[in-house]
Amino acid sequence: MKRELEILIDQKTWPKKNKLPHFPKNFHSGSIIDNISIPSMLLMIGYLTTPTSSTGVSLSEFWAWIRYLSAVTNDKDMRLTESFYALDAHQKTILSDDFGMGVPMLWLMTTLDLDQIVDGSYFIKKIAASVKARSVKTGKRGPNKTPDFVAKDIYGNWHVIECKGTQSGPDYSDKQLGIKGKKGVGGIVQKKSIIFPAGHTGQRLACGLSIGIENRSSSLLKIVDPEPDEPYEVDEQNMIYADDAVIRGALSKYLRMSGLEITAERIAAPLGRTPDVNRYKSRTAERHREEWVKDREKRSQFEIRQFLDARKIKRRFNGRVRVIELPRPVIVNDEIISKVIIRQMINNEIIKELSRGELYDEPIIELISGLRETMQRNRIVSSEFESQLNFGEIFQSQMILTE
Repeated sequence: MKRELEILIDQKTWPKKNKLPHFPKNFHSGSIIDNISIPSMLLMIGYLTTPTSSTGVSLSEFWAWIRYLSAVTNDKDMRLTESFYALDAHQKTILSDDFGMGVPMLWLMTTLDLDQIVDGSYFIKKIAASVKARSVKTGKRGPNKTPDFVAKDIYGNWHVIECKGTQSGPDYSDKQLGIKGKKGVGGIVQKKSIIFPAGHTGQRLACGLSIGIENRSSSLLKIVDPEPDEPYEVDEQNMIYADDAVIRGALSKYLRMSGLEITAERIAAPLGRTPDVNRYKSRTAERHREEWVKDREKRSQFEIRQFLDARKIKRRFNGRVRVIELPRPVIVNDEIISKVIIRQMINNEIIKELSRGELYDEPIIELISGLRETMQRNRIVSSEFESQLNFGEIFQSQMILTE
C-alpha cells in the first residue's frame, strides 16, 4: 500500500560553505517523487505519539490511528478522501499533525539513517536534570517551544527536527514554516533549538507536509534548514548525557508499546515521576523521593516477571498482539481489507537485563549489557499488505492487512 509523494528540499536555506550543518549527501536539491508506505507511516505515527515518561492511556496503545487507513484514497499519490477532508476543524488538526509527523520522520529515518528518535521536550528535560540545570523551561508553544524531535544517526550525528502538517495547501504550509507571511513566526524560527558540538552536529530541519485532497490536489513535503533562535547548547563534556537521554527516551517508548508501562516510566524518569526530577537538598523531600522510586522499582520488577512468565515461548521477541476490526473495509489492490493485525514486540534478552538490577541515574548504556549494539540500524520492510519497522534488534512494530 504505497503512495507517491513529491518531496521538495530547499538547499538555499542551508548555510554557505564551511558552516554547519552541511547539506546532506543523501538529500536532493529541488523536487523529486518518492514512494511512501502508508502502513509504515501509521506505525511511525504510533511510535511518535507514544508518551515517553508520562503514565496513562495513549492513542498508540489502542492503535486508534488505524482509522487513517480509510483516510487515504486509492490514487497513485497520497491524498485524503473527501469524507476525511470534511471532518470538523479539531479532528482535521489532529490528522494533519499526525501525518505531518509520520510522513517526514519515516522518510528521514531511512534517508538520514536515524537510530534513536525522541521528543525534543523530553530530551532537554532529561539532559538538563543530568547536568543539574533545574531552571531550564520547555513548552509546547511560545518562547520556550522545543523542537518536535531529536534524533541520533548511525554515524553519531545529532539532528533536530520540527514537523508541520496542513490540509490548507502549500501556501499555508509555507506560512507554517515561516517561508511566507509575517516574519519571525513558523517552524523556520525555532524559539529554542538545540546546538551540538561541531563533531556531533547533524541537521536542523523544519518539515512541512501539505496533504493532498481527493479530486483537488497532490501532497507535497517541503524540507528547509531553519535559523535557530535562543538555542539550548549541549557542551562536548555533556554529550554522554545527551546519549543517555536519547537512548532512555527511545527505550521507554519500546517498552510502553510492548505493554511494560511501569518499566518504561522507570527508564525514562529514573529519579522520580518526571525526567527533570533531581535529588533534593531537603532530607525529608529526598527521603520521600527515594521511597517512591524504590516502590516503583518493585512494581517494575513484578511487571517484568509477569511479562516473562506469560511468554515462555522460546522466541527472541515477545510483546503484544492485537487484531483490530476496521471501522469500515478498505480496498487495497482490489482486495477487501477488514482487519488489521498489530504486533509490538521487544527483545527478550533486554527485558531479562532490566530485571537484574536497579536503574537509577547512571548512563543506561553502562548498566545494560549489549544495549548499544541492539539499538543500531533501523530498517523498514514493507509489501502491499504488510509493513514492519525494525528498531535495531531491540523492537519490532508490525502491521498486517487482512480480510
